[in-house]
Amino acid sequence: MLLLFLSSFLFGLTHPLGAILVQDEDTLVFSCQFLAMLTVLQLPFVIPKWREIKKMTFKREFSLLLISGLIGTFLYWCEFSSLKVGLPISHVTFLLLTVPAWILLYEYFKGEGTKWNLNKWVLALIGSVILINPTRHGNFSVGYLLPIFTSLLTAAWLIYTKKSLEVGISPIVSSFFNDLFSLIGVVAFIFLNGREQSLNPPQNYQNILLYSAVIGVLPNLFLYYGLRRTHVLAASLMIMLEPVISGILSVLIHQEELGLNFLIGALFIAVSNLPTGFLIYMRRNYISLSKFY
Repeated sequence: MLLLFLSSFLFGLTHPLGAILVQDEDTLVFSCQFLAMLTVLQLPFVIPKWREIKKMTFKREFSLLLISGLIGTFLYWCEFSSLKVGLPISHVTFLLLTVPAWILLYEYFKGEGTKWNLNKWVLALIGSVILINPTRHGNFSVGYLLPIFTSLLTAAWLIYTKKSLEVGISPIVSSFFNDLFSLIGVVAFIFLNGREQSLNPPQNYQNILLYSAVIGVLPNLFLYYGLRRTHVLAASLMIMLEPVISGILSVLIHQEELGLNFLIGALFIAVSNLPTGFLIYMRRNYISLSKFY
């Protein structure tokens, strides 16, 4: 759990610092640069694992890595795009607290959950709707849905990341190929959009390199090693410290104001993340008090 906490803390720097780096950048191109840096930085750690890679088969290991890589393609693109849609960064980061709710919904449809899975998902959904309320930010934009879509992609990515670890892929190999396949997907979209001329070395490559190392490689490794002995739901709850840290830093760095819709929406999402046992206990006590009065 300590590794997951460290991962969450470093990931918490992603949005406040990322918002500065992508301010005048094309988010698709920035995603490409970021993923390219991640891939290069991890390469020295993956080469000693060539025997493990040689034993991997497409039907078993590579298929899972390809799926998680495809999810990562859209995940990084949506995540960086979310920082430019007009919502405050603190709103964007707290919307990612809905990740556990999506995992609960997934488990419910698998037949492994109860009605409380749906209750928590509904609470998270209500909180998300309140958070993207455009009252304080002008007219509603479809782009405001990007943070919610990012949380859905994050949940799917966590599920397939856990699956890849369960079949015996080591964390560094899983991390490397996830980022490599995500990079290939992003490059494919750049060519499909006719923007291949933008694939030039960035002028601020030192900043992106440092950002990729501290925000990308280190927390990813902590995450993969932490996931090995942790249930995916418990892991997602620990990882959700990231939006809390990110939201606090956004207020301090970007001087954002937290409105009433933020406080109410964040409260709904926070309640959706409480353990089911605690919610059941509170519900029973509320019913008991109602009968007493």
